[in-house]
Amino acid sequence: MKIAYLIFSYLHKDSPNMPIMFHTLLFANEMKEKGDKVKIILEGEGVLWARDLLSEDHPLKNHFEPLKDDFVVCEACASMFNVKDIVKDKLKMENDLRGHISLKKYIDDGYNIITL
Repeated sequence: MKIAYLIFSYLHKDSPNMPIMFHTLLFANEMKEKGDKVKIILEGEGVLWARDLLSEDHPLKNHFEPLKDDFVVCEACASMFNVKDIVKDKLKMENDLRGHISLKKYIDDGYNIITL
């Protein structure tokens, strides 16, 4: 099976929404360990997770590392939220849809999209 987790959100009550990212990483790791293909797509303010998770002291670092190559970051949003230079060369960035990630590409490739 192919699953893509689409993350738009970052803040909840003025703090990073840790339960959303923790559960995304938890579910994605489980599926990957059982042989499924996963992608974690960061769009909108969700690109701020890329900055956070790349930090050496982030509390979710151990959950992030096994999935690092499965992250896809929107290039336009990374630019808008000033994280492009942090993400560049560390996580995959895409810009197929006027600077954003093309969900159609993933759907056509057989991915089921789950929005968190």
